[in-house]
Amino acid sequence: MPPAEGTCPECGVKHEPELPHNQESLFYQYKFYNEHGRWPTWKDAMEHCSEEMKKLWTNELKSRGIEI
Repeated sequence: MPPAEGTCPECGVKHEPELPHNQESLFYQYKFYNEHGRWPTWKDAMEHCSEEMKKLWTNELKSRGIEI
């Protein structure tokens, strides 16, 4: 099943292209699993992002108790 129109084709969530995919999106999790044979991590969700964006998101996630 394709993602809703106007959403990211990778995670099925509406976000700017420079932002990470939504690692918690069930669409993203199953799409990633089908392609890679494992569940995605936040690191996977940020793979296409700039180093600056990765650092920003990593710091925010860590501040909320989520290890990357």
